[in-house]
Amino acid sequence: MYYNAPVIIIKSIDFGEADKLVTVFSEQYGKLRAVARGIKKPKSSLRSCLQPFCYSQLHFYQGRDLELITQGRLLDFFGNAREDLEKTLYSVYLMELLDKSLMDRMPAPELFRLTLDTLRAINHGGLNPLLIRRFELNLAIHLGYRPVLDQCVACGQNQDLTGFNLAEGGMICRKCATADTYRLIPLSGECLAILRQLEKASSAMLTRLRASDTALDQMEHFLEQYLEYFLERQFKLKETIRYLKPSRRRIDNP
Repeated sequence: MYYNAPVIIIKSIDFGEADKLVTVFSEQYGKLRAVARGIKKPKSSLRSCLQPFCYSQLHFYQGRDLELITQGRLLDFFGNAREDLEKTLYSVYLMELLDKSLMDRMPAPELFRLTLDTLRAINHGGLNPLLIRRFELNLAIHLGYRPVLDQCVACGQNQDLTGFNLAEGGMICRKCATADTYRLIPLSGECLAILRQLEKASSAMLTRLRASDTALDQMEHFLEQYLEYFLERQFKLKETIRYLKPSRRRIDNP
């Protein structure tokens, strides 16, 4: 059976002498793996549209185990992001998150649209760290791991919340905190307020949000720990980003 779909290219790896095995994310079909025949040949028409985090229209032939890519057309190369190392690293980091968290052939249209919106925002504007935090939070929510941020998961009250308990999946108030308090991830009131807005925030709204360096650091640490805990995976590119990150962080506006 032949079909076609707009996709985001997650990654590609060598598959024989001239072929590559390509992992893509589509709105209608979810994550797919497909073979691109002869792509390593210099004259291959598929080379330009199968680069990581490209947005492309691909034509597939459905095989028994793997799809076969028969044609392709580039829709968006995100060229501005590719000219900036930090933007490139974060764009590829989004692809790593998708690759390590999504099951094959499970449609996720809202997550697909969020991914495309995030890549476009990174490409056209400054690298706002809240774009990445919004993506991480919504990925966790899509996977069924919505964190409880507005009340204590033990007693339900919303006052005097002291930190986030990974095992319980939510905030703990000071009254319910036990000897395990030292294991709680601290989240300030500012950090919590921003996290609660990220799920529904548009890219335009994120450019108007202001966050202190402390709140940004708390959000990044929390979401990294949260995803690694529930997905039981580590994200290698995060170490590279952390190594290259400047000592002073700020939110850049377009």
